[in-house]
Amino acid sequence: MSKFRKSALMLMVLSLLMAVVVTAAPAAEKVIVFHAGSLSAPMAEIEKIYEGENPGVDVQREAGGSAALARKITDLGGACDVFLSADYMVIEKLLRPAAADWNVLFASNAIVLMYSPKSQYSGEINRENWTEVLMRPEVRWGHSEPDADPCGYRSLMVLQLAEDFYGDKDLYDRAMKHPERAVRPKAIDLVAMVESGAMDYAFEYKSVAVQHGLNYLDLPDEINLKNPGFAEMYAKASVELAGKEPGQKITVKGEPIVYGLVIPKDAPNMEGALKLVEFILAQDGGLKVFEAMGQDIVGPQTVTPGEKVPAGIEAFLVK
Repeated sequence: MSKFRKSALMLMVLSLLMAVVVTAAPAAEKVIVFHAGSLSAPMAEIEKIYEGENPGVDVQREAGGSAALARKITDLGGACDVFLSADYMVIEKLLRPAAADWNVLFASNAIVLMYSPKSQYSGEINRENWTEVLMRPEVRWGHSEPDADPCGYRSLMVLQLAEDFYGDKDLYDRAMKHPERAVRPKAIDLVAMVESGAMDYAFEYKSVAVQHGLNYLDLPDEINLKNPGFAEMYAKASVELAGKEPGQKITVKGEPIVYGLVIPKDAPNMEGALKLVEFILAQDGGLKVFEAMGQDIVGPQTVTPGEKVPAGIEAFLVK
């Protein structure tokens, strides 16, 4: 046999062996996660840690407005193993009971007014005059879409509560008619606009402002939706939103900001979802990451005491 034929034969054998190796390589296990845009930074870190500790697992994340993602699960057949909402009531009102059996609370937040050194009047704005600054006709400000993102309707609630708290007559109506008010699909979309100077101020979660190194104005607890002690006051604010069915409307009342998570009933990878949620709820796992990125921990606990959750998850709940 000639050297040429031997070389060709060897190349053919090697190619076949490589094909076998490639074919035999196991596919990565996918765990699909839908989560609120305000959780993008901590969930990116959780994904990195979890995949490092679990070779062969591919956590695939999609960030967006919590309500929009919930409707993707229920109306568009969106495959999802774990869903983390910026408002636990999104799970209660849009997923339960048809698409989810339980709901675990795990973190809280506050609404702040985010800005940058480029923002107009950034040197003079404070907790006493921010409504007056915001209503100046040349000031560009915004919030996310209320029907798609909890931060959006919470921003409107803050304005309603501020009207009463500051005695600022017709503040809410004036704000809704402001010529420079902008609405974007997700609160996280506003970050780049404020950073670039395209927007002066935006209502955002405190954790997001912290994670992006942006300036922010801490609002009084009476209006920032953080303090459970002001729950009755928060409930005075309400926003009408799109419901489960086309044309249906639901009214959401103000309440302390609490995040919730769930594994939908039709999760494609139930076993993988359970393992990831156990890591997210571990004190030295996901909860540690959330705290480091500006969020306070709630529980973890179920919405209703005694609510049935998978045994592996129950072990991480506060009794």
